[in-house]
Amino acid sequence: MKNLLTIFTPTYNRASTLGRVYQSLLLQEFKDFTWLIIDDGSIDNTTEVVKSFRETSPFNIEYVHQENSGKPACWNRAVAMCESKYFVCLDSDD
Repeated sequence: MKNLLTIFTPTYNRASTLGRVYQSLLLQEFKDFTWLIIDDGSIDNTTEVVKSFRETSPFNIEYVHQENSGKPACWNRAVAMCESKYFVCLDSDD
């Protein structure tokens, strides 16, 4: 088990809102989590935004860019990838 918790964020063309999610996660005292971002085929600069987060993040960030398949496919992939005891979703516009 990598971390106690996986925080999953499905995203599609939300580069402009992911910064808010990241800032919220930075404010958490608990850092034993992985932020798993499943990008459902974004054509904006989501990849670059996540790359910038990963360069300075105090917690683990896993990023997967997949062909656009819809939010349920993102959920299925995230659950299959999860190695932690706990799992929660935090949407990209939260």
